[in-house]
Amino acid sequence: MSNFRIFTNNPSVAGAYGAIVQPIDGGVGQVFNAVRDAVHLGAELISHPLSGSLKPNESPFKSVLLSTTRGPVQRASLTVIEDAAAVFERLPIKARLYSTQVMADFECVDLDLTRQAMRSLPAGFHTYAETEGGADRHDI
Repeated sequence: MSNFRIFTNNPSVAGAYGAIVQPIDGGVGQVFNAVRDAVHLGAELISHPLSGSLKPNESPFKSVLLSTTRGPVQRASLTVIEDAAAVFERLPIKARLYSTQVMADFECVDLDLTRQAMRSLPAGFHTYAETEGGADRHDI
């Protein structure tokens, strides 16, 4: 069993890392809500929910890495996810109809950000790649 999960609404991330993905049905707001709920149960944020140069209302996809540990609420993680949710709520909704290619581009950007976050994980979080048949460390 892995010691981290990826909360995502991105089909490309789910396809690449299915065994450790917590799929979220909905938009970025729903991803943030699910992450916040997990943090309330004791999970710790591993990646920042506002990573990348896209504002959370500009891309329809978001992936966030969390530990699978459960225990006391990690106040720092709770503050970060609540602040990210507040930023998302303050931004105007951009209800655009994107082409299939643009949606694929958004998926690709989020997948790349997720891979970059996984590359920077402390060694203790690489158990998925080493023991669960996930992508090898070069593909993380």
